[in-house]
Amino acid sequence: MSVSAGELKYILRKYAFPACTTEALTRIEHLLSGRTAPTNKQLDIVMDVIAEFVFCESDRRSGRRGPGLTPLQEVQVVDIICEFISDLSDETTKNTIFLSLFGGMESQKRLNTLSILASMAISASSTPALLAVGVWLQQMGCSSPQSIQLVENIIRDHFYLNTSNQAALRSLANTAPQFVANFITAVTELYMHDSHGTKKPLKNLLEVITFWVYSNPTLCMSAQLNPAQLPSGSIPMAAVTPLAGLIRWCALAPLCCDQTLEDGELIIPMKKIKLENENERSVVKTIQQKPLTEAELYIKLHLGVLHSLRAGRRTHGPPTAVNAQHLVALVPIIQDYAQQELKKGENLQNNQKLQDCLDRIGQAMQVALANGCVYGNISNLLSALDTLPENRLLRIIIKTHQQSI
Repeated sequence: MSVSAGELKYILRKYAFPACTTEALTRIEHLLSGRTAPTNKQLDIVMDVIAEFVFCESDRRSGRRGPGLTPLQEVQVVDIICEFISDLSDETTKNTIFLSLFGGMESQKRLNTLSILASMAISASSTPALLAVGVWLQQMGCSSPQSIQLVENIIRDHFYLNTSNQAALRSLANTAPQFVANFITAVTELYMHDSHGTKKPLKNLLEVITFWVYSNPTLCMSAQLNPAQLPSGSIPMAAVTPLAGLIRWCALAPLCCDQTLEDGELIIPMKKIKLENENERSVVKTIQQKPLTEAELYIKLHLGVLHSLRAGRRTHGPPTAVNAQHLVALVPIIQDYAQQELKKGENLQNNQKLQDCLDRIGQAMQVALANGCVYGNISNLLSALDTLPENRLLRIIIKTHQQSI
């Protein structure tokens, strides 16, 4: 028997906080679960219940402004939502409830709460919660302002001055690959949109992303290979892979990374102390593995991207891995760099940084086009690439694929 909004609120008001939140989520599950899509009336009831009994945004008189959650209550609500989501076995119901809680995002306060939830889920390795966040990123659009703000908060909580949790972060590629793929897609929107390196990813963040991509060639396609399970009547947003953004990172890295600072580091050998009665043969040399420099990380990431492009080949249906228009966006950035170098009197064919950049573009284009990973206007892409400074490899690849179109 259906319950009216007034009756449901009357029942929930008998519970004190935070018990009212737990009970509210249970009631929301009953309203939203089922084979048929919920009616508009049911959705209105759900929104009212969430506003009053989950986020305290409205008072008992259904006013527009409630007291809101205190910092302690916010943490309690996040914990309750994570536990509730983890106990749900049906993916469709889980995503429906999660998107009902955070889907609209008109409220900055809710976005802050979601940021806390995502960071806590990463710390606790809560796979169900992270997968739900991954679906949220996809439905909102990985390049949307809300998604960008969410990933910025995650980066702040887990990558700034924090290198102790790399093992836990690295494991996310196996436990929540759809979240990781959409997270990387959003992160690539944040960094390296010019040739000057004015905004580069933190080295700690670069290390983890490089490990994710290099270790798992199918990771970048995870959100497409595992479509989000949404309620009937919903409009699923197309999953965008991070490959175009990562190609941009790797191509621009030679122009942005300051090799002289890294290569100029002094390595001071350890002084050998000979102990009394020590035999020369008893001395055992231990070699500690040196961490990769920023430039070396981009080389490794580039190789991982090439493997991912091979894995992104579609045997059936149109290609979905890389949008040609996203790659065209690289061209004006490189042209700007080339113009600046010409003003300095540089010979572009002898400019090693620029030639390394163009080589990487050529390698990525060859693997992507040969494996049928690129969709959109490929003729326009090849014409745009043809305007870049002279590079033997890139010119051969452009000519070859222009003839095959």
